[in-house]
Amino acid sequence: MSLCIYRDEAKYWQTEFRIHGKRIRRKLPFTKKSQGAEARAIAKEIYIKMLRGEILDECVITFKEMAEKYLDERNLREENKLYRLAIIYKFIGNKRLDKITYLDYDNIKSYLKKERGIKNQSINRYMSDVQVVLNFAKARRIIKDFPPIYKLVDDAQNPRRALTEKEIDIIYNSLPEYLKDAFEFSLSTGFRKANVVGLKRKHLTKRNDGTYMINFTAKEMKAGRDFEHVCTKRESEILKRNISFEHELIFRREIKVNGAKSVGLGDFKKSIISSRKKCGFYWTWHELRHTRATHYAMNGLGDQMMNKLMAWSPNSRMAGKYSHMRANDLANLREQLDTFGHNMDTKAENV
Repeated sequence: MSLCIYRDEAKYWQTEFRIHGKRIRRKLPFTKKSQGAEARAIAKEIYIKMLRGEILDECVITFKEMAEKYLDERNLREENKLYRLAIIYKFIGNKRLDKITYLDYDNIKSYLKKERGIKNQSINRYMSDVQVVLNFAKARRIIKDFPPIYKLVDDAQNPRRALTEKEIDIIYNSLPEYLKDAFEFSLSTGFRKANVVGLKRKHLTKRNDGTYMINFTAKEMKAGRDFEHVCTKRESEILKRNISFEHELIFRREIKVNGAKSVGLGDFKKSIISSRKKCGFYWTWHELRHTRATHYAMNGLGDQMMNKLMAWSPNSRMAGKYSHMRANDLANLREQLDTFGHNMDTKAENV
């Protein structure tokens, strides 16, 4: 049986065969007659996969199976991506790729918007994850095509700011007990939420003076660089009272979810929303990082030192974006730094 032929008049290769009596024709992505070997190889692959029911009209691969293949091939195992995919799996994880419709997209968007209160720009990240998996399947001829995914218009963002001491106290008292140490640690270190949630015993090294050093690999950092943080005594005390040899994660809440004990912090968005209602003002966990950066700037740290402490790249300009200094703060900082020449006698000496 000849699986493919070259159409001289149209200038392209075409595969043609029958499966269970059904005639199948597919145009191949080759236009030169000299590409016969490549065309036959692709035609054979299509024939075998269709015979197994793995592509196009007879697709049997689910979204979750395809997503796992994508993650393995791309070597992508970031916490944020895995977290988003876990939510997507609830809607289309067990659904065949060729059965995914616009209605599935709308169900995901509606859940994220109404149930979780997520903004459009964040919803777009979830939908981008869906799109890359479907594109991955399409490129491998697992599916012929899929319904286009349209981006939502970004919502207006609340301006980032540094929290005041009074606001910090109010927030701290409004949080559940399991989040208080994580809150204090985030405020002190300026770590991103993902690094605090994912902090494990393997990241810690005890120093001779009893304090800890934390090491994150490049894959665990947003900047894609290895990061080393030497903890203060206060930060080390927080770590000591949270370390457990039974659990790998440092910060955790021990509750039962579907009968199984959960040992991580998990998604604490509901706790933050509840805290905002108690506080009477809007705040985000990421603002703890802005607050730490502002504190560094108020104490006269230069951009290079801030880049190192905040895990930004050496030439980053994030220091200016993250430090929110008020007029009084700038005035006080100048008073602290403006010591040069104070002991000079500015009066002319009498000869």
